Amino acid sequence: MMRRLLNIDLASQRAWRENIEALRQDYIGGVGINARLAYDLIPRGVDPLGEKNCLIFGVGPFVGTNIPTACRTEVTAKSPLTDLLGTSSSGLYWGAQLRYSGFDHIAIFGKAPSPVYLLLRNGEIRIKDASHLWGKSTWETVEALRSEEGEEVQVASVGQGGEKLVRFASVQNNLHHAWGRTGLGGVMGSKRLKAVVVSGERPLEVFDLRETLRVAQEATRRITGDDSFGYTRKYGSMVVADPYNKLGGLPGYNFTQGSIEGWENTRGRRTFGQRYKENDLACFACPIACNHWSRVKEGEFTGYQFHGLEVTYDLEFGAKLGIESIPEISLCVDLCDQYGMDVISTAGVMAFLIECYLNGLVAKEEVGGEIGWGDADGIRRLITMIAHREGIGDLLAEGVRRASAKIAGSGRYALHIKGGEIPVRDPRGKWDVWALGYLTNIRGGDHLRTRSPAEYLLGETRDHLEEELGVSEEFIEGMDIPSGLKEEIFGQPPYKVEIPKMAKYAEELITLINATGVCIRPPVLRTFGPQLFSRGLRATLGLELSPEGVLRAGERIWNLQHLFNLREGGTIEGWDFPHRFYQQDAGRGVLDREKVRETLEKYFIARGWDPETSIPSTEKLEELGLLREGGQLRDAAL
Repeated sequence: MMRRLLNIDLASQRAWRENIEALRQDYIGGVGINARLAYDLIPRGVDPLGEKNCLIFGVGPFVGTNIPTACRTEVTAKSPLTDLLGTSSSGLYWGAQLRYSGFDHIAIFGKAPSPVYLLLRNGEIRIKDASHLWGKSTWETVEALRSEEGEEVQVASVGQGGEKLVRFASVQNNLHHAWGRTGLGGVMGSKRLKAVVVSGERPLEVFDLRETLRVAQEATRRITGDDSFGYTRKYGSMVVADPYNKLGGLPGYNFTQGSIEGWENTRGRRTFGQRYKENDLACFACPIACNHWSRVKEGEFTGYQFHGLEVTYDLEFGAKLGIESIPEISLCVDLCDQYGMDVISTAGVMAFLIECYLNGLVAKEEVGGEIGWGDADGIRRLITMIAHREGIGDLLAEGVRRASAKIAGSGRYALHIKGGEIPVRDPRGKWDVWALGYLTNIRGGDHLRTRSPAEYLLGETRDHLEEELGVSEEFIEGMDIPSGLKEEIFGQPPYKVEIPKMAKYAEELITLINATGVCIRPPVLRTFGPQLFSRGLRATLGLELSPEGVLRAGERIWNLQHLFNLREGGTIEGWDFPHRFYQQDAGRGVLDREKVRETLEKYFIARGWDPETSIPSTEKLEELGLLREGGQLRDAAL
């Protein structure tokens, strides 16, 4: 079995295959091999929207098998939003079809002379003219390509947002899914690459079919038997919408209000489930079916059908921007999907603009009309302006960090970490592993690369270094975590969750999830661990990695992504929350800067990084095999 990399130079219209089998021992696949390729192929200091940036698609070794939820694809490049590593994961069927078409990873270089799309089908590669698709929405593009290439094809495309180089443009995964964060659609648009179309029927080889089936059966049994399975299937991600309100953790009105009166009756999970949800939808190989298809049954939008509701949509447009109507929220999301723009960053720049407008920093004429919290029509108008870079939309398309530099006195309203707009959950509502992860995340302000598998959402924080334990001792005994690490995190007997050490473990666990290609939903996060990953990697690849070796691979991948960021100018000053979180009470008090800093320092120490600079120690790099390669220093920046 050969791990297959397809290289494509759009400028010369040349394609060539490469065997990258040697990388799997250290980097496995998915985000791991993507990170290695990005570090090696993207020149230091490159313009993210320039020809020398490299756009990488990659799947893990579980994708396309019957291991449950193994459907995820990682897309990676230097981010035009943060100027750091940009990487994003998406599911559905695209990744499986990439493998069935004969490839595991694609590295795309250069810039096409005119718009093109890639067609990968059963090992064949075609670079085809996309002039007739340029200017179309992602939904129009998918419809056109399925008409031209067959209804079975899976389409990754950009809309007007990517074409216009919006710095938070997404790569859209068919219609309603996306590689959303960090602006990878802008990178794709800068290359005049409209779409990557995949389709295949080539058989997928695994090292040991019977063992792969046994791993799949064991993982399915654990996932469907987990306490979180039922409510995740019923509500999907919306399960946390009401608890966030109770915690005071909503990002209400640009993080000025942690709880919203009447939330549960307008935008809560039961309101969604009872009034709108019709059917459950599943990605490839998924027993959970946490996605939903919904319909409006009464009122102004009767008959309107929509995908979701995902809690991210609810919290971003419903809480952060104050839209009360679920159909109105979904209409905003539909526009983001069609234009190809990240929902979180779009809502973030919109919230920034509304605060600027309400405080007299921008004029009505600049905005194109009145705008305020809950103004769904005005918000949709501005989404369109951003996608086309019209009027003030041109400035907002740069993201809040760059936009605030152009509007005097607006810095207090630009809520980001390392250039990435902060999503969904207010850390003042509850300080925990997840909140710390907003700072430690390698892709800027984000919530999807650090999450505790022993999370107790409504539990208390014992102090700034420990969370209250919300799972049973029996659950902890059954967790797939090395025993020594369990004791470090939970104590003996278990009585707490140590935030810095759990953050480190959770990051490496989610890195392995994104390297193998499974999902992050709670039943999966609570099921997979080093032992199950070790078994799965031997079954699918014949890769002999002990549970400790698997964890070491996760740590190596995380450190490599961090090295990329250091190389591209990331500094310790970026590891901080905006002043609002330390100075303004949104209902549950404010963060203590000294306690945040102490927690972060202990996290750095757990990682083997200098707590003053975040630079990994020589010993840590040597331990992970990242210091030297072929006798040469891997990164002179250190």
